Amino acid sequence: MDVEHRINNWSPNVHRVLFKEEVSYGAVDPEFSDRIRFPLFYRTVTSETSQYKVIIQLIKTFNWNWVGMIFSDDESHQKASEQMKNEIIKNGICIAYLVQIGDTDRRTVYFAWQTIRQSNASVVIVYSKTVAFLMFLLFQKNSINVVWLMLSPLSSTSEKIYTDTFNGSLVILFHQGNIPGLRDFLYKVNPSRFPNDPITAAVWFWVFGCYSEEAFAKSSFKSYHICNDNDTLKQYKKHGFDTSSFRLTYYMYIAVYAVAHALHAVYTDKSSGGNILHGDKSINGLMQTQLNNQLKKIHFRTESGDEIFFNEKGESLRYFDIINWNIFQNETVTTRHVGTIISSESSGLAIDKEAILWASSFNGIPSSSCSTSCLPGYRKASVEGKQVCCYECVQCSEGEISSLPDMENCLRCPEDQWSNESRDKCIMRTIDFLSYKDLLGVALTTTALVMCFCTGAVFCIFLKYKNSPIVKANNQLLSFILLFSLILCILCSLLFIGRPTKVTCLLRQTSFGIIFALCISSILGKTITVIVAFNATRPGSRLRNYVGTRVPKYILMLCILPEILICGLWILISPPFLDYDSHSETGKIILQCNEGSSCAFYIMVGYIALLAFVSFFVAYLARKLPDIYNEAQYITFSMLLFCSVWISFILAYVSTKGKYLAAVEIFAILISSAGILCLIFIPKCYIIFFKPSVSTRGHFI
Repeated sequence: MDVEHRINNWSPNVHRVLFKEEVSYGAVDPEFSDRIRFPLFYRTVTSETSQYKVIIQLIKTFNWNWVGMIFSDDESHQKASEQMKNEIIKNGICIAYLVQIGDTDRRTVYFAWQTIRQSNASVVIVYSKTVAFLMFLLFQKNSINVVWLMLSPLSSTSEKIYTDTFNGSLVILFHQGNIPGLRDFLYKVNPSRFPNDPITAAVWFWVFGCYSEEAFAKSSFKSYHICNDNDTLKQYKKHGFDTSSFRLTYYMYIAVYAVAHALHAVYTDKSSGGNILHGDKSINGLMQTQLNNQLKKIHFRTESGDEIFFNEKGESLRYFDIINWNIFQNETVTTRHVGTIISSESSGLAIDKEAILWASSFNGIPSSSCSTSCLPGYRKASVEGKQVCCYECVQCSEGEISSLPDMENCLRCPEDQWSNESRDKCIMRTIDFLSYKDLLGVALTTTALVMCFCTGAVFCIFLKYKNSPIVKANNQLLSFILLFSLILCILCSLLFIGRPTKVTCLLRQTSFGIIFALCISSILGKTITVIVAFNATRPGSRLRNYVGTRVPKYILMLCILPEILICGLWILISPPFLDYDSHSETGKIILQCNEGSSCAFYIMVGYIALLAFVSFFVAYLARKLPDIYNEAQYITFSMLLFCSVWISFILAYVSTKGKYLAAVEIFAILISSAGILCLIFIPKCYIIFFKPSVSTRGHFI
């Protein structure tokens, strides 16, 4: 059976359900969401809490975080405004001020205007009675640059807001839909034809204040047009009357049809036999339960395409229209639908930003924030005693960036990257190491090559004069081994220059340790040879059996084997490896060799120091022996220099980082090698070239 026919037949029951059984088309008080206290309370409008969500969605869409609020001084608006304020703050939006206005109290209106003028908030939320807000707007004399965000769900706001202050504002209204047949009905009737119809009279009074002669006589609207029997509303359409603007009527229409659908479902329910619709006892009893069940299940569409059903809170239509209000210089008022919001969905906003005409004082979309936006490269820092929306912009630290405006925290760059100067982008770090192209690298390389050439030249000189007494003195073989090991020591310093690799990292420290151990062992052998040679000349000395080349060879092997063992265990257990240091220097990655085991490194260096100390001690004891070439004295000075250099190296090694760590070790290698070369071999070269008479067998005897 047709639903409209059912409505006509059941009109008393529909009226009873609408007004007695609590199916509402206008109640928005959130307390009626209590489904336990009001199990049969349904409404076609959303609660005030849902309306707050609409405001919040709209504010977030335009990135506003600093808004003001005004409300009328009646109890209901005060309570609702406080609840709205709490909901807005929960969503990270700050309230610049909260002031009230009254219909007649000029002091509150003046205070409200002063507050708005002194604040830097460009958006003001209005939750007020229309009359109070109109009085508030008319009170001000000077225009003010704000966007009014008006929540006026139950009315379309007065058509007579001609003040420039309201220009470009947004009004949030309940959704507007088409009511079939309403326009034709209203165009045909007038109060003279239907004197007993209060609805028709109310519509006429809303348009012109003329709904009957008696009402007109009692009213104060005598300046309006007096209607006659032939007048209809259609002829007043040009005066601004629009039958599609009845928003609250549309929700009444939905409420009636929702009840009608529920009653139709109850009527067609075979279990009830359709008898429960007749008689008050049935309605008050069984009908309440079945009607409640059917209202939960209804699901239909209106002619406007709106989907109607009740959610768990008893709410039906959750749509809101966003209206842009514009007043031009010729006092022409235009209202345009620019968007729709579904309050039940977080992403239910559909708005055409390009269609909105803001006030001319705003150049584009207005901005409303307590603090200026932080540019990329800066982060927001809270200010003590102020709201979270009021902040300072602090530049990100080195190694951190913020690529977007208004970031709460800076992001740290990856290990292989660093922040640029503006701190808004991560860039690749510069890979740094002791290069052959660096000034320091060039200086050390040149020094090493010159020293290698000088040592090679001394080696050639000794090779040429190998049969001279000065070369044969104190073991000729050890002198050649010492010179060869010095050449290798100088060359091994080049392993510390250039881009490190896995191979160079394995070789640089171990080769340095073994070669230096060979060098110091040769010096120790030469020192012991001096002592043995002197004491072997005494009559009956047993040291004659140890004069020769065997003892120095044994000493050499005995001293170098522990160093080889230390380096071998080091490579097997915890070998050096290629590593990156991103912390020592800003914006750079230092490519370096990690020693693997620092303990093994210090043991290796410590063993070389032990050999040097023993050599120094033995040479010191033999310094006064009657050696014509002062071999023991030269060894003593060379070992003293050697020990001083490497003690300084250890102290510098601990406190140095980056590529300069390699430079310190190269410096120690070159200085100690140069000391041995100069103090032991240069005096002999001087005798060979400048005092050849001293380098004879007769002089030696």
